[in-house]
Amino acid sequence: MPTMRPFLAAALALLVALSCCGATAHAAAPKLSVGIGDEDASMFTDPLLAPLRMRRARFVAGWDAALSAGSERDSADQFLGAARTAGYDVLVSFAHSDNPGRTTTLPSSSAYAKGVKAFLKRYPWVRTYSPWDEVNTCSEPTCHNPKAAAGYYRTLKAACPRCTVLAAEVLDSDYTEMRSYLRQYLRYVGKPVPQLWGLHNYSDVNRFRTIGTRTMLATVPGTVWITEVGGLYSWGKSFPPSTSRQVRATQQMFKLATSSSRIQRLYIYSWNGGGTFDAGLLWPNGTPRPAYTTVADWLERPTQ
Repeated sequence: MPTMRPFLAAALALLVALSCCGATAHAAAPKLSVGIGDEDASMFTDPLLAPLRMRRARFVAGWDAALSAGSERDSADQFLGAARTAGYDVLVSFAHSDNPGRTTTLPSSSAYAKGVKAFLKRYPWVRTYSPWDEVNTCSEPTCHNPKAAAGYYRTLKAACPRCTVLAAEVLDSDYTEMRSYLRQYLRYVGKPVPQLWGLHNYSDVNRFRTIGTRTMLATVPGTVWITEVGGLYSWGKSFPPSTSRQVRATQQMFKLATSSSRIQRLYIYSWNGGGTFDAGLLWPNGTPRPAYTTVADWLERPTQ
């Protein structure tokens, strides 16, 4: 038996080393970074926002918002200026133009480049972008044109090579269609293959499923950010007003966001409640809904 002691000691040392390495790898796993999405600049001065200690926000702007004076540019000025003053890092997602006659039209590559370059020049402190919001939904003119959407990604990357630029931002309402769109997008986008993608998993969150999120992770490589999602308080006949359902959906949102280490950011939508589509954490009068408390409690967890 004495001759076995060196081998036992070596084996014990190896087990300790493996245990340490495993603990280090687990500790090094990225934590979920949580932000908030809205288009109302007053959010940044709301006393209810500061206790959540979120330092990221998301804003949606028309691709041509910075090209001419108007309400869309004014909205961007107010939101991005307030976010900068409050010290927030902002993700800007471009989308269709709000200018009459352009809302359903895909811009040419040169027109899109002109629009995003004007935006970059006007707001140089913004360094994180998505080329187009919800490219696979037919509320956007990119709906049946993954080739154009992939081209906008390359155009935005070229316009701001030091920016963080997401590839396709997609909605999960029809996950088979989403998968088909992403596969076509990957064929058109070329190499190097993008390693950062955006997901809006509203159906998974509010219908208490997982298939959309799992499909996204299985279809694209690299990192996924959930760039817009929230528990619905109400939306038409399908989702009559319910604070309890909104709370359960908000819990599902966090469950899905932490289901894979590849999911590294979550932008909750939205801050203010009201309107036909209502996922607000606050009532229209500015007081917190129960879902606000759910978010606050989750963010207070020691692991966060």
